Amino acid sequence: MHDVVTIDYVHDKKAETAQIELTTIDKKGTVGIGITLVDDEKVTTDPKIKIDSEQIGGPSAGLMFSLEIYSRFQKDDLTKGYPIAGTGTIDPKGNVGRIGGINQKVVAADKSGAKFFFAPDDKVTDEMKKADPTIKSNYKEAVETAKDIDTDMKIIPVKTFQDAVSYLEKLQPKK
Repeated sequence: MHDVVTIDYVHDKKAETAQIELTTIDKKGTVGIGITLVDDEKVTTDPKIKIDSEQIGGPSAGLMFSLEIYSRFQKDDLTKGYPIAGTGTIDPKGNVGRIGGINQKVVAADKSGAKFFFAPDDKVTDEMKKADPTIKSNYKEAVETAKDIDTDMKIIPVKTFQDAVSYLEKLQPKK
């Protein structure tokens, strides 16, 4: 390929320039430079919260991090004593987003003994179907994987953080 683009950017308040060779960035042959845009959100809390996330790569633990932080401020155990698992990105408005590798996450959650698994109930758009005709929503993939591995773990579709909280609040305590 060997096409090169020049990128101008600001880092530490200083203008920088870089030459980057275009590369294939996915299985469909899409060409790009491998940069992903993210929101630069700063969140301040009182009390301060420290999360050691060095063992976790990527944003797919956003929902579960959010639930854990929220549960720390609740009087009662939000999980009602059940092992809970799940996945999904989380945006500043509390929307749960699509992730990759949900099949493996369902299998790992089952092996770890989870009784409930929160799966992003994302919408598969026409554009996504055009790019990949076999694409399914994360929730549908999770349900199919749970069936394939013959687990009793319940797959719960969530579109928002509040969906997950509401589900947990309605659980009966584990006996």
